[in-house]
Amino acid sequence: MSAAVSSRAGLPDSERRSPGKAAPRPSGSNPPGWVPELHGLRGLALALVVLFHLFGQGRVSGGVDVFLVVSGFLATGALLRRAERGALNPFAYWGRTFWRLAVPALLTLAATAALMFWLMPRPAWEQTGREIFAAATYWVNWEMIAGQLAYGAAGPQTSPVQHFWSLSVQGQFFLVWPLVVLAVTALVGGGGRRRWFSPRRALTVVTALATAASFWFAVGLAAQDQVTAYFHSGARFWELGLGALAALVLPWVRVPGWLRPVLAWLGLAMVVACGFLIDGGSEFPGPWALWPVGATLLVVFGSSGAASGSPPGAAVARDRGPRRLLETRFLRWVADRSYALYLWHWPLLISYLLLRDRDTVGPAGGAVVLAASVAAAWLTDRTVARGAQAFRGRVGDVWSLLATVLVISLVAVPVGLWVRDAEHYRAQVLTEQVLVVPAQPSIRYPGAAVLTEGVEVDPAVPRPDVIVARQDWSEAQRTPGCVQVHGRVLPDGTEVIACSLHEPDSPALPDLLGAPDPPDVRRLPGASGSPGGRVRTVALVGDSHTLQWSTAFRMLADQEGWRLVLFAKQGCRMQDPGLEVSGARSCRVWNEGLGGELAELRPDVVVTVGTYTATRAGEPEKVAEPEVSAWRKLDAHGIPVIALRDNMRFGTSPVGCVAQHGAADPRCGRDRAEILGANPLDTYPGVPASTTVIDLNDALCTPVRCEAVVGNVLVYRDDDHVSATYLRTVAPYLDERLRAEAPWLYR
Repeated sequence: MSAAVSSRAGLPDSERRSPGKAAPRPSGSNPPGWVPELHGLRGLALALVVLFHLFGQGRVSGGVDVFLVVSGFLATGALLRRAERGALNPFAYWGRTFWRLAVPALLTLAATAALMFWLMPRPAWEQTGREIFAAATYWVNWEMIAGQLAYGAAGPQTSPVQHFWSLSVQGQFFLVWPLVVLAVTALVGGGGRRRWFSPRRALTVVTALATAASFWFAVGLAAQDQVTAYFHSGARFWELGLGALAALVLPWVRVPGWLRPVLAWLGLAMVVACGFLIDGGSEFPGPWALWPVGATLLVVFGSSGAASGSPPGAAVARDRGPRRLLETRFLRWVADRSYALYLWHWPLLISYLLLRDRDTVGPAGGAVVLAASVAAAWLTDRTVARGAQAFRGRVGDVWSLLATVLVISLVAVPVGLWVRDAEHYRAQVLTEQVLVVPAQPSIRYPGAAVLTEGVEVDPAVPRPDVIVARQDWSEAQRTPGCVQVHGRVLPDGTEVIACSLHEPDSPALPDLLGAPDPPDVRRLPGASGSPGGRVRTVALVGDSHTLQWSTAFRMLADQEGWRLVLFAKQGCRMQDPGLEVSGARSCRVWNEGLGGELAELRPDVVVTVGTYTATRAGEPEKVAEPEVSAWRKLDAHGIPVIALRDNMRFGTSPVGCVAQHGAADPRCGRDRAEILGANPLDTYPGVPASTTVIDLNDALCTPVRCEAVVGNVLVYRDDDHVSATYLRTVAPYLDERLRAEAPWLYR
């Protein structure tokens, strides 16, 4: 959502107008940079953003990209005109811009905070508070990158301020760009110098170089880590930069009058079609983002005011172009309230989903949210926005900047202090329950033993605490450099990392023997230490669903004296790189290197998760042929595979449900038959005879239900990963199944 275009103050001084009035049609020649179509284009693009958010099932409309271009266009034109007159005061510009943006945004954020603390489960409060603080201070896009949050469709677990990422990108642009314009103008000098060295020409060169660099960076980052690129300011600047370039070169461009309506109509059609033809959520800001960006530029250069003066054909262009459509009363009304509508629609949508306990909004719910958003936007525009504008008119721009800092502090400081206290409390609980002495199976917390051994237990407060459940990872996941990720920690994201989790001569596990056992701890059966004979090498290979089992396998490795090696990459299964590889874009390269590493290691067995469970009820559990093909290649080298069946997945995190409704609430569990029917590995053709299939779901679920809490232990840490605390209770059952299905591993 473009903040600069959202306000009438973004227009040149001579073109500001009162709310609800049509853009003036100047007599004579148009002033440089005046593009009357942009106001209606903004309204159309905003309507597409909102409609796609409500009814588009996660597809991206491209409207935000339109806003970015128009922001760069309007901001650069206004700044350069002031700089050329020697009247550019960055403090005054920041006061005008950020006062107008901050007041309605902070009202929305305050309301969002209240709604989220009312509707969201306790584990989500801290992260939501952190995001609200970041949104208030215009860096929430970096918070989303740091938190490894991906842009996604609206859902109960989606950030209620996700849409603020674009406002943060633009806010950072508005903060830096006046200084760039001022610096270039000061270095080049005013109009008294030779024309080639004019500020406009110099700024054009600087902007072109920065835009090209940003586009090159965006393409490279999107290919490696599209999730990060989506929010990255450096990967988004080129869209703002192309808008800025358009403002700079527009006075030099003479588009024939007959061609302008063709360009403008084509651009308008491309804006409307973008969301239907391109999945921007997975493709932007890479090369496909040129579609909405180029469409906006076509409208700009096809505008009836696309050049200084009124060249021949301008009247025809005005009559035949889309200006009359874009100046319709509806689009003007939407455009005048577009900023407030953008602010309100997303948190109201998330609130609706939380209140109704739904994963999707549906047509009727979308209509309700749309009506509420329009009403909130109208009320905000009538009261807060106009009141802020009147205040600035009384005190001036510089004092408005000081007022902006004050009102931001009124929201950011209390939220920031609360987040700090919440982080301190969570860190204390995490240390006590997970890090220092991880919870062990006990009489009070038997976990899986309730299902596998028929142990009975009285209800108790679940372990771990719901506020740290998401971080109840395996030790391997906590070890820096042990797990390959999507390029966020390790630069290329394709290096195959062999992480040793246990060596036969290494000390016993600290989480098992590093501290005295509580009197009720349940121990693994069998003797600890290396058995006689050759040391077995077990390789755990795969994505996070294999990685989670490293907790239980490490306990067995300590008991049996196995060498345990982990080859894990987030989002990547072990697959034959010669076939169509699924997962992250870097999975093919990672799998190409994985084959050589396994051939060199020659483990006694490779353990991996061999099926994909679904999220929606009735959707079949899948087996991927590239994975089975990789097993056949291992079989040809004499390396057997243990293929674990995947675990239950939930549409939303059962941890949040437990925090909100309690462990006994039936909404926190799921019927087993919805996801876990017959094991597809039992009938899948081509599975080599050396592959051992093991289904451990009887240690996670009853024959009928998969509950969020079993034996007073949280089974899951999020919507589809089993907690490390619970997996420690599964280790005896895993041991039993391996002894029955793969006895050669114990000889």
